[in-house]
Amino acid sequence: MINFTSQGKTKLTREQQIQLVHLVKHLLSLGKHPLEIKRAVNLEFNLSTRSIDRYITRARREMVERLEVPIEQLRAESFFFYVSVINDAKSTQRERLRARERIDKLLGLDKPIQSRGNVWQLNLTPDDIQNMSDEELEAAYQSLLKEANEQQPTPYRIAPITPS
Repeated sequence: MINFTSQGKTKLTREQQIQLVHLVKHLLSLGKHPLEIKRAVNLEFNLSTRSIDRYITRARREMVERLEVPIEQLRAESFFFYVSVINDAKSTQRERLRARERIDKLLGLDKPIQSRGNVWQLNLTPDDIQNMSDEELEAAYQSLLKEANEQQPTPYRIAPITPS
């Protein structure tokens, strides 16, 4: 996180806010990184990083609202473009890898995997398990199964084993 020094709160007029949003839109359209945008805006307007983040969000939202094509269609077009790069025999390995990264990002596959924690929270020792009755063991198993299914982020569920 960047830490810009600021001399107190800066209050922008309505015209300055509009000018700032236009500047952010322009920098976004040039493909500038958010850090570059924050530095440029801080130099020009002396705002905190949180305020600049809000202006970046507002500029992006306004850019999406002005689209005449639905965002889903743009995502689909991007997806098929990246697939064409991967399938093109003339593409370099680097271009294919970059296209694959973009597809993963587009589909949300690049998000970090979240740990589900330890689902084995009954804290049973092997002796405890060995001394359990069949009913107690089945109840503990069902409890763990229920907890695992509640923590599972995918639509897949673990089917209980029915005794034969």
